[in-house]
Amino acid sequence: MFLPIIFNSVNDRTMLAGKLLSATCSHYRYLDGTGDLLVYEYDCTRSKVLVACDIVILSNSGEMFMHDYLLLNDGNWRNSFGEVSETLEALLPSSSLCAELLVRRNIDEFRVRGANV
Repeated sequence: MFLPIIFNSVNDRTMLAGKLLSATCSHYRYLDGTGDLLVYEYDCTRSKVLVACDIVILSNSGEMFMHDYLLLNDGNWRNSFGEVSETLEALLPSSSLCAELLVRRNIDEFRVRGANV
């Protein structure tokens, strides 16, 4: 959603237009050594509520996969394919559960721009 990678998703960053967000990037390595996982978490600066998430999966064979997730107004989460669940965890790839955290970095606060800005 926020990463400069073009891929198909039903979610779009303009759905969060005007919000002031802070973010973290967590770098994980799969326990079986087959690749890495980057998890970008975006929360509203004032409320500290997680509102979006980007996940990049990098395999040792050179393949890259990306998924994004958006917190909807009704409190449910939606993935890039349009699937909806009450929890973010239910939508995450099962492989993301088998990874160890290597490093977590904060990303500077930013305001989400609208489509015409």
